[in-house]
Amino acid sequence: MMKYPKVTVLVTVKNMEGTIEKCVKSLLSLDYPNYRIFITDAYSTDRTFEILKKIKKRYPKKLRLEQFRGTIAAAHNYMISRANTEFVAMSDADCVVDRKWLKNLISAFTSNDIIASTGFCSTPKSAKRFQKLIGMELEDRFKHAKNFVLRGPTMNLAVRTKFAKEIKFDEKFDVAQETDWGYRLTKLGKMAYVPKAIVYHYHRSTLFSFLKQHGFRYGKSAPRLYLKHFSKAKGDHLTKQTILLQEYYFWIFCLSVLISFLYNYFILSIILSIPLLFLYIYDILRFTKNPFHIISFIFIYFLRNIAYTIGMLVGIADLIIKR
Repeated sequence: MMKYPKVTVLVTVKNMEGTIEKCVKSLLSLDYPNYRIFITDAYSTDRTFEILKKIKKRYPKKLRLEQFRGTIAAAHNYMISRANTEFVAMSDADCVVDRKWLKNLISAFTSNDIIASTGFCSTPKSAKRFQKLIGMELEDRFKHAKNFVLRGPTMNLAVRTKFAKEIKFDEKFDVAQETDWGYRLTKLGKMAYVPKAIVYHYHRSTLFSFLKQHGFRYGKSAPRLYLKHFSKAKGDHLTKQTILLQEYYFWIFCLSVLISFLYNYFILSIILSIPLLFLYIYDILRFTKNPFHIISFIFIYFLRNIAYTIGMLVGIADLIIKR
């Protein structure tokens, strides 16, 4: 018979009035007998905190609610430092969790060397068309994960609290704090991947917001991340090798375009665009054969490469200035 250790479920939120009620309601409906929810609101300027206060009144013993000014990493460190349960679990304010999500995450802790678990991130049926399109590619990354992984997103994660307290989030990261945290955490033990532990994530709803997050902001964090974890620059189950190869070939393509303009030799850039296009199509065909989707993702991938490169240049400049 499965044991049900005490768990504190952590959620950080800011300006998520469109999804926060769905998120909290799903957490309150979990098929798990021994947990509490701890939410920090980063002083939202929309109705998020008002919605949370109303829910808090209905579930005063189940839900702990505070306002916290700081980064996501700082908020997680704050909540973990105050957790007194054997495990902490995490999800995001733009997610809805499956009813058995927590039970499945905790079921992975079958030995002492397993110190964390993570699960599958899907897309809600009620998501918008663009969110579902983006979800196809993001879901594909989880479908190829092995039994043990190097990291998991904070939208779907459980950790033994004593290790979470020991390996704190690096508050210098604006994004990718969960990636850095996972890499450092799994030096101490294993992180199990549990496909049945499902959360439904409302992805970025517009092309601009997607490129800002998955392109520019991730690119900006990359120099700091890979300076700390150089060996991880080859990728993992979430940052696929094909994604990194696309970026590397994109830089080569950009260099060829520059040379073509300087020396009026445009055939070079045309030739070097072929491997990049091949990498795009190879990756896309893993999860869709639909011609419309293929064309859409070629366009999205190319724009993501541009946004990531700009972000990376800003990140390098930021590191130089701060040093």
